[in-house]
Amino acid sequence: MINSGQSLLADTSSTLESESGFYTLITGGSQGIGLAMAKECAARGMNLLLVALDESRLYEAARDIQKEYDIIVNCYGIDLTQDNAPQKVYDWCVESNYRVNILINNAGFGRSGIFNTHSLQEYRAMMRLNNQALVEMTYHFLPMLQQSSDWRLLNMSSMEANLPIPYKAVYSGSKHFVYGFSLALREELKEHGSRVSVICPGPTITNEDGLKRIKKHGWSAKLLVKMPEEVAQIAIHQMLQGKGVIVPGRMPYLLLKISRLFSTSTKMVILGKLFRKYKHGDAG
Repeated sequence: MINSGQSLLADTSSTLESESGFYTLITGGSQGIGLAMAKECAARGMNLLLVALDESRLYEAARDIQKEYDIIVNCYGIDLTQDNAPQKVYDWCVESNYRVNILINNAGFGRSGIFNTHSLQEYRAMMRLNNQALVEMTYHFLPMLQQSSDWRLLNMSSMEANLPIPYKAVYSGSKHFVYGFSLALREELKEHGSRVSVICPGPTITNEDGLKRIKKHGWSAKLLVKMPEEVAQIAIHQMLQGKGVIVPGRMPYLLLKISRLFSTSTKMVILGKLFRKYKHGDAG
């Protein structure tokens, strides 16, 4: 296994850099939608920097992608909820002379259940990863991104960003933040060629827990569910086209449109009934 903070091509990266040009950096790139987006980017000829927990699957993912596609892949194992972790990722890129022109803030996690059934420590970690790390990554990398005439920033939100979800209060709240932050930043940078996008996917099967959630929710979730590869293809395509809000799939998009027709009080009653199945908790 490659040690945390080492690149997959540590012994040759300095030689290859002059030929490689820019890199696409993806957080949470070792599994789920992040891994699927990494493969989609690789298929388009983009060199990759994968950032995720320092686990074997990160290095295996990097090796597999590099083996399959004619690109350069480097990786950095780190827990982004740690103090100054985004700064360390940025410093790694600068020290390694990796020029990032596309940043995909994908890393995140969620939990469901009645609010006080989870520990405060877990909620802190969720907000640090879903919100604080995303903001810090954006803050550190934005000047570097803008050195390219074709830069992009994609932030991972959720369909739930538009819906206050009972029994997923902190998670849906964190995705509200990502959605609002991304749109506000896009508008701020409009005069400078803003290329900020936010993706709001519906239910996506990324692991066994996700599959259990889909089964638990029954037919309503099955109408909305997509596989990571489907989400990734739509995400990267629309990001490169400069779309501001990306909602993969016609059914999730239609549901969000319809939800705006209801008053807040009516909407909350409906959501309370729909998500009551999560009352006793389920991994997110």
